[in-house]
Amino acid sequence: MPSRELRRMQQKLGIDKKREQIRKKAPSRKKGPKKERVSIRQFLSEVRAEMKRVTWPTRQEVISYTLVVIITVLLVGGIVALADYVFTYLVKLIIL
Repeated sequence: MPSRELRRMQQKLGIDKKREQIRKKAPSRKKGPKKERVSIRQFLSEVRAEMKRVTWPTRQEVISYTLVVIITVLLVGGIVALADYVFTYLVKLIIL
């Protein structure tokens, strides 16, 4: 919300009237028609149908992706541990 001084200056310049005109011209945001709820049975059948359309990865792809994640986590963990050790050592040197 603009300050009182800023609002007064905008009134003098006529900016506030221009903004009102722009707001009136802009399309209003109307919500679409309200969707009806579906039964649990229909929901589950739709979920099942959608899951059949999913392209699942092969066993080999899952294994390779898992190895990539594990190696990445170990590398980043090692870098963070090394940085922690170095900063701890430097702080001990400065304090003591």
